[in-house]
Formats: sequence, structure tokens, C-alpha cells
Amino acid sequence: MRELVRGYAAAVFESAESAGRLGAVRSDLVEFARALNTFEKLRLVLVDPMNTTTTRRAVVADLLAGRSSPEAAALLSFAIRVERPSELPVSVAVLVELAEDECRRSDACSAIEMEPVAARGAIRARIFGYTERILQEISAARTVDVVEDEMFAIARLLDANRALRQTLRDANLPLSGRVAVVDDLFTSVCRPATVRLLRYVLRAGRLRDLVGTLEWVVEITAAERGRRIAAVRSAVALQPAERRRIAAALGRIVEREVEVRDIIDPTVIGGVLISVGDLIIDGTVRLRVERLRDVLAPVS
Repeated sequence: MRELVRGYAAAVFESAESAGRLGAVRSDLVEFARALNTFEKLRLVLVDPMNTTTTRRAVVADLLAGRSSPEAAALLSFAIRVERPSELPVSVAVLVELAEDECRRSDACSAIEMEPVAARGAIRARIFGYTERILQEISAARTVDVVEDEMFAIARLLDANRALRQTLRDANLPLSGRVAVVDDLFTSVCRPATVRLLRYVLRAGRLRDLVGTLEWVVEITAAERGRRIAAVRSAVALQPAERRRIAAALGRIVEREVEVRDIIDPTVIGGVLISVGDLIIDGTVRLRVERLRDVLAPVS
């Protein structure tokens, strides 16, 4: 299983536990794993690389609609998006194991432990996956801006305070103690998402460059703005109903609330051209004409 999914799952389990749904998430994952092993047609659809990621996620979304906790549905959707199709059954089995471990820890009231030892690239992947989920859970774009500012300020504080930096990155100190330091210093002055991110950076693995890692998380958070603003180019202004419909459809794709900003562009010939972050959706007549021209072009 990719470390990206491990980090994402860690954030999902935390949120589910806070909401009192950790047991439900585990049960949902167990049931999905059972369905994947029992129903061959479902398994073949989800492991077939010829089926697009969008198609496979839609199949799972339809299957889980009204039957699953939102956390389990989000976790499975993410796994389908980032894992190779052939690896999905194994990844789901590992997610079940992780969920069961979390339930046992929660039932025993045990402290959160360090993630398994890994190379620098794997640790960064965990942090990226965790950050991805934390940012998804934030509904207001303004809150994302605040979290970015707070993470930047913390990075600067640690850069200037060698003693604090050394304490937080000291692997010989228990994780619980270092997390307690973070809580004491930042819980009352920062957003919960900021504190969660900082805690997980400590938990994800041994890091030589704590400040550099926090600065990298700031960059991820900054990029989040682009995934919440959709630039929609069309020849005429959008009607309110069209704007709402586009925002809802894009929100399902990027798994975030999307703000639509329509741009009147006379060069757009019918339809719309949409950009959300690095996602481009070309629904213009010009594209269809160009494709038709390519089809009709004589073979040289």
C-alpha cells in the first residue's frame, strides 16, 4: 500500500474517532473487503486498468451511497484514485488491518504511536496524504488561508528557536511528550487543523529537517486555494442556476467546495472551458470541431 494512503487513513481515523464513528468505519471497510472478495464482477471492474479512475470511483460511490460512513467512503475513493488498480484488493485489506488497530488502540485508551520507520520519501508521502485529508475536511476557503499562515509562523518560530526545534525532532523523546509540547504551545492560538498537521509531522517518522518539512506543508496548503476556485470561461455570463450546477459537479470531482468565477471570453465558441487547479475540462464547441477535423483529416 502506498504511504500516501497510510497518511490519508490516519487523518480519516482521527476524525472518525472524534465523531464516534471509528467502529462504523472499520465495519464498513470489512464489508467492502468482503464484497470485493465475494463478487467477481465488482472486483474485475475495480482492478481493470482499462476502466478510468472516475468510473471506478463512481462504481464504489454508488455501491456505498446510503450504506457507509462518509469517512469510509472518502478513504476508499482516495485509495482508488492513487493506487494502481491491480493493488486495490491488497490495499483494502491493509486498510482493514489499520482500522482494526486503531479500534484496539481506542478501546484501550492507548496513546497514538509513531508510524513505522521509513525512508524520507515515504515519510513525505504520509504527510502529503494526511494533509490532503485535513484540507478536504475544511469547508471554508478562508480557514485554509489561516492554516497556511499559522503553519508558516510555526516554521519561522522553530527556525528561530533552536531548543524548541531540537525538542520536537528528538526521536529519543516519547511522541506523547513532544505532542504535549505542541498542544501546550499552539492549541489555544491556532486552528485545530494546524495543530493536527503539526502533530502528524512529528508522528509520521524521523525527520532531519523539521523546519523544511513544515515549509513544504505550507506549500501544499497554499496550492489548496487553486483547487477551490474554478475559472469558467464562456462567451456569455453564466446564469445563477448554471453556476450552482457547475460548482456542485466540480465539487464531486475534486472532493471540495468549489467557488465558480465565470469569465466572459468572446473567443470561446459555445460551451465552457473550466480550470480548477491543474484540472482542465474543455467543453467548448471548438474542441469538438478540432476533434472532428482530426478524424476527417486524410492519412498522409
